[in-house]
Amino acid sequence: MAMIAARLLALAAGLACLAALGPYPLGHGWPVWLLYALLPIYFLLLCWRPAVWLFCLPALLPVLDLAPWTGWFFFEEIDLLLLLTVTCGYWRWRTGATRLALAPGARLWLALVSAAALAALLRGVFSVQLPPDALNAWNNYLSPYNSLRLGKAWCWAMLLLPLLLRDAANDGLRRLALPGMLCGLGLVALCALWERAVFPGVFNLSSDYRITAPFSAMHTGGAALDGYLALSLPFAALWLARARSRRPAIAALLLLGLALHAAMATFSRALYAALPVAAITGLACWQLAHGRHARQRWSARRASAGLLLSVGAAALLVLMFQAAGYRGLLAAIVLLLGAFVLATHALPWRLVPASVLCALALQASLAALWPNDPAHGLLKAPYALFLLSSLLLACSLWRQWLPLAIMALSMMACNTAWIGWHWAGPIALRPAALVLLLAALLLLNSRLRPPLWRTGRASLGVAASAAVMLMLAIPVSASYYANERFATTAGDWQGRLRHWRGVLAMMPADWASTVFGMGTGTFPASYFWRNTVGDVPARLAYADEAEAGNRYLRLASPGYRAGYGELLRLLQRVSVRPDTRYALALDVRRHGPMPVLQLKLCQRQLLYAQYCVHAPLRLLPPTPASPQWQPQWQPQWQHYQMTIDSARLGGGSWLLRAPVQLELAAGGQADPAVIDVDNLSLRAPDGEELLANGSFSKANDYWFFSSDHHHLPWHIKNLWLHLHVESGLFGLLSMLGLFVLACANLVRRAAQAGPGADGAAAMLAGLAGFMAIGVFDSLLDVPRIALLFYMLLLCALLRPSISPVPDSERPPR
Repeated sequence: MAMIAARLLALAAGLACLAALGPYPLGHGWPVWLLYALLPIYFLLLCWRPAVWLFCLPALLPVLDLAPWTGWFFFEEIDLLLLLTVTCGYWRWRTGATRLALAPGARLWLALVSAAALAALLRGVFSVQLPPDALNAWNNYLSPYNSLRLGKAWCWAMLLLPLLLRDAANDGLRRLALPGMLCGLGLVALCALWERAVFPGVFNLSSDYRITAPFSAMHTGGAALDGYLALSLPFAALWLARARSRRPAIAALLLLGLALHAAMATFSRALYAALPVAAITGLACWQLAHGRHARQRWSARRASAGLLLSVGAAALLVLMFQAAGYRGLLAAIVLLLGAFVLATHALPWRLVPASVLCALALQASLAALWPNDPAHGLLKAPYALFLLSSLLLACSLWRQWLPLAIMALSMMACNTAWIGWHWAGPIALRPAALVLLLAALLLLNSRLRPPLWRTGRASLGVAASAAVMLMLAIPVSASYYANERFATTAGDWQGRLRHWRGVLAMMPADWASTVFGMGTGTFPASYFWRNTVGDVPARLAYADEAEAGNRYLRLASPGYRAGYGELLRLLQRVSVRPDTRYALALDVRRHGPMPVLQLKLCQRQLLYAQYCVHAPLRLLPPTPASPQWQPQWQPQWQHYQMTIDSARLGGGSWLLRAPVQLELAAGGQADPAVIDVDNLSLRAPDGEELLANGSFSKANDYWFFSSDHHHLPWHIKNLWLHLHVESGLFGLLSMLGLFVLACANLVRRAAQAGPGADGAAAMLAGLAGFMAIGVFDSLLDVPRIALLFYMLLLCALLRPSISPVPDSERPPR
């Protein structure tokens, strides 16, 4: 019976996948063509090895997001992969193949969470806040079917649970899921690096640009990128800690550096707070797993001394950066790393004075002979001599030539002070002197018995990770935009509290809403109709003219009690060439004299346009021939044609070319107003049409919307309050019980100090960081992030189960 049910489920999933591919908009933009190649390759991989989904889903889930090209965000590309996973996984189901089981009590809590999710899903679908509209049911968050968009994450998790119990056996999580998670983190980090390089610049920390990486769900704000980084960063640290050779350690350190750069570039205060929470939780769990060995290697006094040195080094590096900039900071970090490594050797202290004197003489000679022409750039004397002395230190440590290593470190110290003086003058000499003093104190480690640290994979990994973290965190924390963000923390917190009080005030007082919530995905509609501050957020919809058989776009400008509100922009990516004139045409119908249509081409990834070219569009009065106050007045369509010069849009090399999007939005005064748009066209000089679905005959296909700054109408901004409002006390308490059970199982697994202890520490650290961000954002209103969180919870609930061995497989006596 189980085999028949599995085959029927696989057949239904396969048919659903084929049915979804029919209307799927796969015809505009190069990324959608990747899906044509990816789907059959993934299907063949599943047919070859069904367990390969453990690698592919964590790797592709954060980056396979084509909503800005397709316009579809209710049904996404990851849903196609999940349908294929369910199809192949259940088609090859074998009874008795499960080798893992759930922790005691997990089935009860999973059943409770499933019941609560089902109740909230049904209440959301059958909500009466906005009647179902077949044309706008799948393209805006005010639709009752938004509950299906959010509720699918838990449904997918439950469908994947039997496959997880089967395929995670034989160390499948370590062999497949962990590499998949690391690949996904690497792809997200590369996307973040590309976005920083293309728009504000990698080293431009004064701009208020905040990255979104590949997460299209951030088109209305939210913390999808923050939540993903908090969940996945501990696994990069786990890879670095487990590296057994030089190449994996270097690769892990590079991945950790890229991921930390993405985390720092978010300028998210919640993520900055979540990273220490995750680190402390992971270290505490690691201490629990390796308690006996750790007590043998470390005492409380040495641990306190190490912590004091770390805090002192961070403070001195901050002073060095403020005085000498990036170059002084980099020189100081390299110097301290060299002293850290050299302090693990038994130094010939009697030769130290002679080595230092020789180093000073050699440094003075080279400084006098080296040309210091400003045209040399990085080959100027202080930078070139610092590089030479660093290479000399590395070579001497490799060959164990300790007197020469002391000479090289002394030369590095001289050049560090010289770099600071060369960059900022005498003001940099004081922090440079303090850094040199700290480097000298680090060398005293070799005289301690036992020393604070020794040469080893763990100590070098911790030192390198700390250096990368400080190199990224110090410039970001000292930047203008970061200081501005931290300065407004108190005011933002009060605004968040007011928002939470308003969210609770929107909840009905009946017992059903208290127990089962208002319904999954109903908050945007609740805010639109029942917010307590008198706001009318902007919205867009598609409508049909029954008599003409014409479909058009309707834009409603926002109306806020405090005045101007954030516009809702409709976007489509276009491929333009620089310094080219394009023909722009559209039909507009304006309801009343106040609305203004904004139409422009902009460099934009998802939020925050960086360079825009405005279309020369000025709307005519609605009805020039008749007064507006006459009852028989009816607005009429008006046709506009114009040319727009692309200027520098579309320029640059292929890899660093900023994407260009056509955007339109309805603006007005404090009161909302309405504009209808139809037959939008953008043609190149050769007559090629650059827009897809410009007539809006296919509704939202190829069109995507964005709200750059005003995000409160879309998010509750607290994970547990989100659960309480949308799924009631039943959903809140059941999810809390499941989360506590998962964390307790991870702590128990770490305490057993078995093979999975380090993985349990990483999972617990990821969940702790995720919950820290959940204090300030909803997180579970992004389906792919919610699915990743649920899958991590399910992995935390697994425990080994010994299946009976058939007689045919028993070894002979």
